[in-house]
Amino acid sequence: MGALLICATTFAQQKSASFIAINGGISLPTGNWAKSTEVSSTDGFVSDPSGYAAAGPIVSLSGAYFFSKHIGVGGFISFAGYKTKVEELSAGYQESFDVDQVTTTATSYKLWNFMPGLYFNFQLQHTLSFTARALAGITSGSTPLITVDVEDGGIDDGTFEQKSASKSAFGFDLGAGLSYSLNKHLAVNLNADYFYSKPDFTIQNTMRQNSAGREITEYDQPLAGVNIGLGLAYLFGK
Repeated sequence: MGALLICATTFAQQKSASFIAINGGISLPTGNWAKSTEVSSTDGFVSDPSGYAAAGPIVSLSGAYFFSKHIGVGGFISFAGYKTKVEELSAGYQESFDVDQVTTTATSYKLWNFMPGLYFNFQLQHTLSFTARALAGITSGSTPLITVDVEDGGIDDGTFEQKSASKSAFGFDLGAGLSYSLNKHLAVNLNADYFYSKPDFTIQNTMRQNSAGREITEYDQPLAGVNIGLGLAYLFGK
């Protein structure tokens, strides 16, 4: 019995601290999703995979239970919003329609992530540790509502909308960071991670007067990027 108690005590001492954390920071879209290009032809703008997404804020709630010195299980929930690059989008519409002026307004891309997976911890010093995670789950996203007003020769040629669309798809997240313990139960975290998902959005367009210019009915491009965040964690179970 004494030997079992000693083994159990030793195992408990070797466990990394489990945690619940809240983080906030910036999310940086990459690839075609972040691309914004003024093209030289109507066909080029119609087929352009550019997403016109700009960097935006992200907040997340995460947690992990460590059952050994280095390995634990956990997950996170996050929300991020990405502004639309309306100036670049207006310039593209204007060239595509070959008109004098285009005024564009747009809401934001929005992404929710729900991802469980594995967490890793390596103690560097008594109060400083390196953390990493490999997660996979569901990304639920929505595209912006885009309203376009076209004017040519001083005449209003009408206003049309590219409706917002929603879709969920598989996603994954790979991250790493540093955790600094302030005391037995509180730590400050600095994290960076790469995320990827590829929802295939079906997009509705309304109030169009003609079929000229850009008309996106589907957006099937990776929604990927880098998150950088700072947060506060509550430690327990060590």
